[in-house]
Amino acid sequence: MRFCSDANLDMKQIGDCLGKYILVYQRNISHKPAFDVLYGVGRQARAYINWDYVERQLSKIESPLHWIVLLRYMDFSTVPRHSQRMLVDLEKHLQAAGIADSAGLCCQFFLLKNMNYISAKKGVARLFVESQVPSAEEKAMEALSHAADSAFDLNETTAVFCHIINTCTIRTAELEKQVQFIHLRNEELVENFRLKSQLRASSTRPKLRSKLKQLRKSDVNSVMDMDTFASWCQIIRFPTVFALHTKHRLYFLMSQLPEHVPNPHEHVFSVTNDSYVMDALRNAHIQKPDHTILHSVISTMRLQDEPFKELQDFRCECINAFPVVQLNSMRLNDLLHLYVCAYQSPRVWKEIWKLLIPLLSHQVIRDVEAFTTRRPFNFVAVLGILNQ
Repeated sequence: MRFCSDANLDMKQIGDCLGKYILVYQRNISHKPAFDVLYGVGRQARAYINWDYVERQLSKIESPLHWIVLLRYMDFSTVPRHSQRMLVDLEKHLQAAGIADSAGLCCQFFLLKNMNYISAKKGVARLFVESQVPSAEEKAMEALSHAADSAFDLNETTAVFCHIINTCTIRTAELEKQVQFIHLRNEELVENFRLKSQLRASSTRPKLRSKLKQLRKSDVNSVMDMDTFASWCQIIRFPTVFALHTKHRLYFLMSQLPEHVPNPHEHVFSVTNDSYVMDALRNAHIQKPDHTILHSVISTMRLQDEPFKELQDFRCECINAFPVVQLNSMRLNDLLHLYVCAYQSPRVWKEIWKLLIPLLSHQVIRDVEAFTTRRPFNFVAVLGILNQ
């Protein structure tokens, strides 16, 4: 899931995501030609992956068990092995080592032997252990010694990899269930941490000045809190079936500045087609938005296609004052979040920026304000990302 987010992949195509994940970690293959063959030829829309992240920031995974668990979601029994010389030879090497090739063991042998950041011996030995092969360490060394005697070039290795990924069957239903389970578990952990933090904060004795500040604030609640999310929802009176994330998106939409988005209401139909809500939002523009709500909406945006031109321009003109270490660690999604943040209300955009990344110097403020003044907000592209 983290790789799909960093490499800007669409998690809705979970089977393709698994294939791309394995592809970028393979050695002894031509990655870009293999990617084009697997995900570019014969497709209506051109497949995309963030090659800059893959080539410069790909994290090291040194556990062979990680890959063996993922390979269990792939059925290699459907791969026609006799049409590829390399797979035929690998099958012979396994048989010479006294290992019966059950359920496409030679395909897993091929993938783990060429997996980056783990040694072939370590990967294949763990595969044999998990497959309950007796004397796994010795059998792995024997099979690898036989395989080392066969010569293969880069093009043939690439072709065999494409053949395996193209013809194997990915158990997408099981994989989707596992991804949903991890997603729900992460949400539950975040919610538990938030509740514990609130309990810890409320259990301590509040300072007198904080209490006085709250009392003074309550005197002007009707004016100051007019645009808070809770007050705004009370004014709109959303139907009870409306999900919280939908309300957040509508709040973000109606918070857009007229100079960047002249008529936010005309985009409401892309979020909801409820006629009552559309009428209620007609005059529900937000002057002083709640920056925490805007931050929660912006931080959930994920780029799953080639970045639009304005994002590239923003990168060139607005983040030159960042430290080199921070620039090297930034992802396209981080850049997208900062770009959207820059076009929010002048009252809150700096607060949102500091929540996204704790770097906001006078030079960055000048660069961002000059950029947003000169260049129009590509809200159509942002709205498409928000609703994908």
